[in-house]
Amino acid sequence: MPASEAVVLPETAKPSKYRIKLQPDLKNFTFSGEQSVDLQVLEATTSIVLNVIDLQISVATLHANGVTLSKPKISIDKEAETATLDFGETIQPGDGRLEMIFAGELNDKLMGFYRSEYTTQDGETRYMATTQFEPTDARRAFPCWDEPAKKATFEVTLVFSDEYEAISNTPSVEEAVPGPGLKLVRFAETPVMSTYLLAFIVGNLVSIEERAEGGTKVGVWTTPGKENQATFALDTSVKLLGYFNDYFGIPYPLAKLDHIAIPDFAAGAMENWGAVTYRETALLVDPDNSSAGTRQRVAEVIAHEMAHMWFGDLVTMEWWDDLWLNESFASWMGNKAVDWLFPEWEMWTQFVNMDTNRALSLDGLKNSHPIEQAVMNPAEVSQLFDAISYSKGASVIRMLENFLGEETFRKGLNRYLSGHMYDNARTQDLWSALETESGQPVTAIMDSWVKQMGYPVLQVESDRSGAKTQLSVSQERFVYDSLLGDSEPDTEVWRVPISASQGGEESPITVMEGNQAQIEVPGNTDSWVKLNPLQTGFFRVNYSAEDWQRLVPAIESLELHATDRLGIQNDAYALSRAGILPVTQFISMANAYKNENDASVWSDLASNLRDIEQLISDEPIHGAYQKFALELFAPAAEKIGWEPKVDEGHLDALLRSTVLSQAGSYNNAEVTAQATERFQKYLTDRETLTPDLRGVVFALAAQSGGQDVYDSIWQLEGETNLAEEKIRLLMSLSRFQQPDLLTAALEDSLSSKVRSQDTVTLVASIAANPMGRDLAWDFVKSNWTEFDRRYGGGGFGLMRLVSICSHFSSQEKADEVDSFFAEHPAPAAERTIRQALERVKLNIKWLEINRPLLTEWFANNK
Repeated sequence: MPASEAVVLPETAKPSKYRIKLQPDLKNFTFSGEQSVDLQVLEATTSIVLNVIDLQISVATLHANGVTLSKPKISIDKEAETATLDFGETIQPGDGRLEMIFAGELNDKLMGFYRSEYTTQDGETRYMATTQFEPTDARRAFPCWDEPAKKATFEVTLVFSDEYEAISNTPSVEEAVPGPGLKLVRFAETPVMSTYLLAFIVGNLVSIEERAEGGTKVGVWTTPGKENQATFALDTSVKLLGYFNDYFGIPYPLAKLDHIAIPDFAAGAMENWGAVTYRETALLVDPDNSSAGTRQRVAEVIAHEMAHMWFGDLVTMEWWDDLWLNESFASWMGNKAVDWLFPEWEMWTQFVNMDTNRALSLDGLKNSHPIEQAVMNPAEVSQLFDAISYSKGASVIRMLENFLGEETFRKGLNRYLSGHMYDNARTQDLWSALETESGQPVTAIMDSWVKQMGYPVLQVESDRSGAKTQLSVSQERFVYDSLLGDSEPDTEVWRVPISASQGGEESPITVMEGNQAQIEVPGNTDSWVKLNPLQTGFFRVNYSAEDWQRLVPAIESLELHATDRLGIQNDAYALSRAGILPVTQFISMANAYKNENDASVWSDLASNLRDIEQLISDEPIHGAYQKFALELFAPAAEKIGWEPKVDEGHLDALLRSTVLSQAGSYNNAEVTAQATERFQKYLTDRETLTPDLRGVVFALAAQSGGQDVYDSIWQLEGETNLAEEKIRLLMSLSRFQQPDLLTAALEDSLSSKVRSQDTVTLVASIAANPMGRDLAWDFVKSNWTEFDRRYGGGGFGLMRLVSICSHFSSQEKADEVDSFFAEHPAPAAERTIRQALERVKLNIKWLEINRPLLTEWFANNK
C-alpha cells in the first residue's frame, strides 16, 4: 500500500477503459492525441485529477449522469505530476466518460513516448517512435491514472505515415487510410492491466514469427536488415513459452507475444504485456558475429521478461513498495528457465556470481535498504531498481524454494497467481499461498529477510570429538564497516535455513530461529565441513582457522562443487574487506585456485583481485601484487590457449575470455603480444577473429596500444552495425594507459559518436581503470549539466554514473565528492551517492590497516 504521505491520486474516480488515439510525427518529433476514458465517479466531487507530465491538454469534456460538463479550469502541478480538471460544479457518483484532446513531444530522453535514431544499411539516418512507461511515464504519453493498482483495459489506435509499421500489446483488428500518405491501425482491446505495461512502437520494422504450442503467435521485430539476428531469440522464446505455460499451470493469456529490438533503450528490456521491448544487445544474436556471452545474455533477458508476463503483468504489485517481488521473481524464474533450456550453462553457479554476490556486496553497506521499501514519489521508485530489488530478492526466493522444495513452491505460486489474475497483490499474499501449500511459517521466515536491511555472517565452530561432527553456529549482522571498529553491534536476528556438507554428505535443512544453533553433520569427522551447500542461502560464513585450512585441499582437487568453490573465496574476500579476516588469508587462499576450471569461479575471483588492485594501484607493492596475480592466472591462460578446441562448449568460451583478459591485464607479455598481433591481423582480414575473442583482443590491444590503435577502434566502430560489436569496441577504449587517449574517449562519450544509452557504460569503465579514475570524475563534474539533463530523472544510468566515485581511497577525494553533490544534488541517486561515500570511507580505512600487512606478506613471499 502507498504510505499515507506518498504522492498519490485522490480516490474520487477510477478508470475502466481507455480508448486512445495517437498520431506521432517523426519529422517534427511531436505527437497529438485524443482519448475517451470510461470511468466511475466514486464520490461526489467538482474535479477530476489524473497524472500528466509535459503534455498540453487543449480540450476536456466529462459526460456523467446524463450531463455534459466542458471547459474545465485545468491546473497543472509539475511537482506532483498531475492535472486537475475543475468543472466548477458537483459531479455525483456513477458512471462517466472523460474525453480529452492533447499534444506532446517525442522526446530524446528514452522515457514516455520517445524517439529512437538509427542508421539504415545504406547509411541513412532514420527515426522510430517507441515507449518506456515503467515506472511512472505513461503520463508523458497520455493523461492517465498512472498507478499500478488503477488497472483498466486499453484500446489503442495509431495514425502514422504509411511507410511505417506499428506494434502494440495486442494484434491489430482494423487498418484504414485516414488521409493521403497516412495509415491508421486499431489494436484489439487489451485485458485488464496497469498503465506502465502499455506500449506502442511506430517505425520501419520487419519481423520473423512462429506459432508456439497452444497457438500463441510469437514474433521478433528489428529494423530492416537485421532479421537474420532474430532467429535465436525466436527459437528461445517459443521453447520458453511452453516451459512457462507448464510451470505456472496457467496458459499465456494473450493472442501474441512480440519481442522488439529498439536502437535506443535505457534499461535492458521492458516487460510490456505482449510487446516486450529490448535494447538490441539484449535481443539480437548475429550467427557470425555474436559471442557466447551475448547468446547467454539474450536468453536470460528473454526468460526474465517472459516470466513477467505472469508475474507482474497478469498479477501486478499493488504499489511500488512491492516492486522487488516483480523483479526478483523474474530474475530467479528467468535463471530457472534458462537452466532448463541450456543445462550445460551451469546457470546456478553463474547466478551466485552475477546475482547473489553482487547483492551481498551492496547489502553489506550501512547505506543499503530493506528489500521492501516505502515509496513516496517517482524519484524514489527509480532508486529501487538496484541489486537489492533484483538480486537480493532473487537470492532469497532461491533460498526459500530450496527450503520448501521445488514442487511445493511451484504449487504455492500457482495458488498465488490463480487467486489474483488481472488484479493486484501484495508480497504477503505470496507468502500466504506458500504457507498454505507447505505448512511452513513462510511469513515469519521471509519477514526477517525482506523487512530488515542486511544479512548475517554465520560463525561456525566444529566439534569432531564424537561419532559425528557437531557444529555450533552463531549469527550476527555482516557489515563492512565493522572494519572501522566503532559501530555498535547490531541486534537483528534472521531466521536462517541452514544445512552443512561434510566430505560431500549433507545434513537436513533446519531453520535457525535465534542467535545460536547446533547442527549434526553426517560424513567422515576428519573431512572438510562447509555450511551453505551450493550457496543457496543469503549469508556469509566464517570458520575457525583450522576449518578454513581443511577446505584448501578440496578446492585444489576440485572435489568441492564449483558453486561452493566460488562461495568460499567470495566469503573469505568479503570477511577480509570487513576486517574480520586478514586480507593476507584471502590472498593465500587464492593460491588454492590454480587448478580451477570453472568460468564463474575464475570470473568472481578475478573481480575480487581487481578490487584489491584498484585500492593499491598507487602503492609501492602494486608491482609485487601484479606478479602474484599473474602467477595465478598464467597457467590457466596457457592451458586454455587462444584457439577453441573441437568439442568445446559455451562455458569454455566464457572461461577463455576471462582468464586471457586477466592474464593480459596483469601484463603477461605473451598474452598482450598475441592480442596485439591478432588485432593487427583483424584490421587487414575481418574473418580472422572469432566473436568470443574479440572483446579480449580489442581490450588488450588498447591496453598496450597508442593513437593508431585508438583510431583503428573508431574505424571498426564506424563500419559495423551490430550493437554488440560497437559495445565491445567502446569498452576497449577504457583500457588505454595514456591520459590523453582516455581524455579523448571521455570527450567522445558525450558526442554523437556514442548513443546516450551507452555513454555511462564507457565513462564508468574508464573510471574503473586506475589511470582514468580522476580523469573520469573530473569529466563528469565539468559536464554535469549535460549528464543531469540526460540521466537526472533516475534509473540505472544515473546510479552507475554517480557510483564511479566509489573507487577513491583518500579523504581529500571523499570531501570533494561530498561537496560536489551538496552543490549539484541528484535526488534520484541520493542513496547511491551515500553508498559511494561509505565505500570511499571503507577504502581509506582498509588501506590504512592492510598496507603494512601486504607489504610484509609480499616481502616474505617473493
